[in-house]
This record gives sequence, structure tokens and C-alpha cells, in this order.
Amino acid sequence: MVDPNYISGAVWLLCGLAILYLGYLIAIRGRADLHQNYDDESPVDPAYVSRWAGGTALLMGVLVVVYAIREMLYGFQPYALGALVVTLLVLSYVTKLFARGYGYRG
Repeated sequence: MVDPNYISGAVWLLCGLAILYLGYLIAIRGRADLHQNYDDESPVDPAYVSRWAGGTALLMGVLVVVYAIREMLYGFQPYALGALVVTLLVLSYVTKLFARGYGYRG
């Protein structure tokens, strides 16, 4: 029988890789239009959105991958999952702000 921590860790790893891929498309490939809160009609430069919102998405993906590896090695601990979820919620809000042009000085 497979340890449930490995299964859960593998699921988190796949989710983290998906987030990393989307962050790569936004940050590296310049696909700011992939972000839900980015408006093509806004005066915000797409390069700004790609750099900041995509970079934040990359950070989110790295955090999820690190959590997945930690869970596979040390098992499930509720405080670690809680810290990850709260961090992802905060970073999700930050990336929405960047996609809307917060801090943009055009």
C-alpha cells in the first residue's frame, strides 16, 4: 500500500507544476492576457503585468512545489498546509492588483 503522504504530495506537486507553467507563460513568454484580471483595453503596459503578476505566479508555484516535497518527506502537518493556503490567498490578491495596474507608472 502506498503512503497517503506520497499521494497527497504528488497531487500538490502536479498542481505546483501547473501553476509554474502558467506563471512561465505569463512572466517569461509575456502572455499577460492569460491573467483573468488583466484588461487589454486598460492603459497598463502588458510587460509590467507580465513581469509582476507572472513573477508572483512563479513564486506561488515554487511554494506549492516546496510544500509538496515537504509533505512527501515529513508527512501531513496542518499548520504547514494552513500556512501555504494563507500565503497563496495573499499572493493571489497581490497578483490581481498587479494585473489591474497597481503600482504602474506609465
